[in-house]
Amino acid sequence: MRGLIYLLLTIMKNRLLSLKKKPAILVIYILCALSIIGMLIASTFMPADTTTLPNLADIRILYGVVAGIGLIFGYTFVNTGLSTGGTLFTMSDVSLLFVSPVSPIRILIYGLIKQLGTTFLTSIFILFQYVNLKKSFNISGTGMLFIFFIYGIMIFFGQLLSIAVYVYTNGNSKKKTIIRSIVYLIFIGIAFFVYQNYRLNGDILESLLDTADSKLFQMVPLAGWAAMFIKAYIEKDLLFLIIGLGLFILASILIILMITAGEADYYEDVLLSTEINYNKLQAAKEGKITKTKKKIKLRKNELGIQKGNGANVLFYKHLLEAKRSSRLIFVDSYTIMVTLGAGALSYFVNTDFVGYIILGTLVYILFFFTIMGKLTIELTKPFIYMIPDKSIKKLLAASLTNIIKPYIDGLIIFGVVGLITGTSPLLNIFFALAYGSSAMLFISFTILSQRFLGGQLNKVVLFMFGMGLLMLIISPGIIASIVAVSLLPESFLFLGTLPYTLWCLFISGVAFLICGNLLDQTELSDKPI
Repeated sequence: MRGLIYLLLTIMKNRLLSLKKKPAILVIYILCALSIIGMLIASTFMPADTTTLPNLADIRILYGVVAGIGLIFGYTFVNTGLSTGGTLFTMSDVSLLFVSPVSPIRILIYGLIKQLGTTFLTSIFILFQYVNLKKSFNISGTGMLFIFFIYGIMIFFGQLLSIAVYVYTNGNSKKKTIIRSIVYLIFIGIAFFVYQNYRLNGDILESLLDTADSKLFQMVPLAGWAAMFIKAYIEKDLLFLIIGLGLFILASILIILMITAGEADYYEDVLLSTEINYNKLQAAKEGKITKTKKKIKLRKNELGIQKGNGANVLFYKHLLEAKRSSRLIFVDSYTIMVTLGAGALSYFVNTDFVGYIILGTLVYILFFFTIMGKLTIELTKPFIYMIPDKSIKKLLAASLTNIIKPYIDGLIIFGVVGLITGTSPLLNIFFALAYGSSAMLFISFTILSQRFLGGQLNKVVLFMFGMGLLMLIISPGIIASIVAVSLLPESFLFLGTLPYTLWCLFISGVAFLICGNLLDQTELSDKPI
């Protein structure tokens, strides 16, 4: 066991020492730490009691958010377990530990401890929501730590659940059908419960909040247990606080016992999933996209790019890839799903600002999709550097599909929102323009990160630095739009998002001009940062 402890400590030490070779990343970590400390200090100057905060939001919204995240995690991890499975190990662990004369139980404990630490480290970005939670729900610093704790526990338990599902169903289609049926029954039951509440009060939002706040829902594994834990802390209910945490611990123990007591060796169960995860990670580092095993029928006349000259070849290449994934080049399943979601939200949420709510949510989601888009992939391959054309032309050509698609998505999404809400077509057109300009801003972030950080960001830095980007760069545009909305007469309110749009376009143009020669002065590395 001492050897495993030494291995853990050595891994931690080497990761810290590696920051000496990456000063840019070290600066980002320091800035993130200072930001968290600054938020904690700022929160001490906020009103401490609810009597001075008359506009607090309904605390059930917090329960609903926790429950919704838990349901997403639960479905995602179970679905992963039914396909490739989860793992607590890396390929280096396989090489070092699986062949060593160490007890499998001890190796499993090592994997659990290592995964638990990684989970909480990647959950730190949750702390950036402290000021919002303090302002909206009067959550204390201790309460923020409880939320951070239960978020990490949900991810860790979900990974264990994924392994358990994989071990139980591996190679048995009947067992997979049973697990899928259980998951579908749980979601159908929740939907029926929401419908029953909707029949009573006629308000879909109130029905969702009542469901998340109910004792029956809190019996649902993962999502319900997490909601129970947070509600028990808010209401100072020690009994249900212990029950909520105890259910996670008890279920985790049962999963570990099931894994170690299986007929097949645990190594055999996790080896394939470890290799699959390793290959996915390597593909991500090399800029490749891991897609589903969906078979696409190709016609002979569709083989090859066959269009374009110089930098334009990249644009036609991306068009061909989009055509092979969807018959309508810029309209795919994401467009349809987001449009349906935005339409449902605009139908059930009866407020004049629903368009702004939808825009803010979509921009937040768009950030993560854009920085992993076509340009990011092309920058990790040699072809873009070998094309005999100007660097700025190649950057624009590689980004063009990621620039065009958000504008088309925005017109479709906010066109549906406008039809449902009956708002001005001009207002929704400007919403779509703001959405598309956000994509251009995030593309410029990709270029800036490549120039100043020298590579692609890992997940922790991505979340933390990404939140900092949204706060620092977008804030002037958001503030300008808020001022514009407050000053403009009602007949010109459709111009409210114009300052934000112009700000995004201005920052994007500056980034392209400053870093236009990026491809002429790039230093490539075998590993991204």
